Amino acid sequence: MATQALETNMHDATGRYPARVGVGVDDTDAGRAALAWAIAEAATNGTGLTVCHVHWPRSGSPNIPDLETLELTEPPLARLLREARQALGGARFEARFPVGDVTRCLLDLARTVDLLVVGGPAGDDRLHHRIPSRLAAISPQPLVVVRPTLPHRDAPFAGHVVVGVDGTAASRASIGFGYRHAAAHRLPLALVTVDAHGDSDGDVWIDDRFLETHVVTPPAGLELLAAEWERVVVPRPDIALKRAVYSGDPVRALRLAAAGATLLVLGRHGDRLPAQLRLGSVAGAFAAHAECAVAVVPGTSSKE
Repeated sequence: MATQALETNMHDATGRYPARVGVGVDDTDAGRAALAWAIAEAATNGTGLTVCHVHWPRSGSPNIPDLETLELTEPPLARLLREARQALGGARFEARFPVGDVTRCLLDLARTVDLLVVGGPAGDDRLHHRIPSRLAAISPQPLVVVRPTLPHRDAPFAGHVVVGVDGTAASRASIGFGYRHAAAHRLPLALVTVDAHGDSDGDVWIDDRFLETHVVTPPAGLELLAAEWERVVVPRPDIALKRAVYSGDPVRALRLAAAGATLLVLGRHGDRLPAQLRLGSVAGAFAAHAECAVAVVPGTSSKE
C-alpha cells in the first residue's frame, strides 16, 4: 500500500517516471560520471537506458556498429558499457554509436528518450562547456548536466535536491521534476526563490517538518513557494521539504543555495523563442558551470 501511494502521488506531481534515460558518454571523467549518474537513475526508477557514444572516424578506422567493434577501438569505454548492460540487464540497455556532430547526435537522442544526461567538464574547457549549454537551450526533454558535488557540510541544503522557483510554468515543471527525483531517491527537497531587489543579508529559510522559520518576519516569497508547491504536488508528510528566500543577484543566491546539493533543478523559459534566446542567464550560467549536477527542465516536456 505504501508503494502504491508513493506512485500515485508521484503521478500527481509529474505524470510518470521517465520511461527511458539517455546518456552521452566518452572515455573522459565527465563521460564516466554521466554514465554512472544515468545508470543509478535508470536502476532506481526501473527504466531503460540508451547510451550514445558519438565519434568521428579517422581515415582508415572502422565505424562502430556495436560493442564488439568498440572493444577493438576503445577498450576502456567498451568495458564501462558492458558493465552498464550487466547492471541493468540486456532488455533495458541499448547502445548507439552515431557519427557526426556531438550536439546534433545528442539532440537526436533526446527526441527518443524522456531524460537526457551529459557530463559537464571541469575547468576552462570552453568547447565542451558549450555542448551542455546548447543542449540545455534546445533539448525537448529535461537535461541533467553531471558534475562532481563539492563538499559543503555547513550548507543548509547539502545533500538536498534544490529547485529554483519563480512562479512561472517553467518553474512549476521544475518543482515536479525535483519532487519526483527527491521521492525516488529518498532525498530532502528545498524550494528556493530569489528576491533580486532585496538585501543580500536577508536570506531566510524554513523547515516545513518542524515549522522552524529562521527569520523574525517571514518574507512574501515563502508564501509564493508554499502556493507553488501545493499547486504542483499533492503534499506528502514523508517528503522532507524546506523553503528558502534569498536576496540579491540570482546566480549568487542559487550558488549559495545549491552548495553541496545533490541536484539543482532550474526551468527553461520561452520555448517559442529562437533557440539562442531560450536559456536564461541564470540557467545558462549553471548549465555551463556549477558545483553540483544541474537539471534544466523545459516548461513543457514532449518529444518533438
